[in-house]
Amino acid sequence: MKLDHIGFVVERIDEFVDVLRTMGFSAATKPVPDYDKNVNASFVSIGERDEVYLEVLEPLNDMSAVYNFLKRTGGGLHHLCFEVEDIARISKELEGKGFKMVSPPTDCGAYDENLGRSCTGVTRISFFLLPNRLLVELVEKGR
Repeated sequence: MKLDHIGFVVERIDEFVDVLRTMGFSAATKPVPDYDKNVNASFVSIGERDEVYLEVLEPLNDMSAVYNFLKRTGGGLHHLCFEVEDIARISKELEGKGFKMVSPPTDCGAYDENLGRSCTGVTRISFFLLPNRLLVELVEKGR
């Protein structure tokens, strides 16, 4: 597994990205809606050669996957995402080790669209809640 991004939930992407620009992180993708999860997402490169990102998420509405988190906590660190080669196999292994699957592997074309990735296969994601309540996302990038 390799760290792909760190997810933050915010009320307004543009305001958070402005803060990141002030800190010297200038490249942010245009927010792209993911209607399956009811979120807008923008990625800000924080690694060398665009290897690691901050994913900045804002809810589109009160049905959003992150709406309750934002209301309960005021936003902030939401999840860590790790790239894997075979999301179905890794997801099954984690479940077998007792990790709680929050969301099974699903297609996430918004990831590819947001990062301007052209690929033949669609990127897939899944989410797990670790025993310490840390939310972990797995991503298998479309090739």
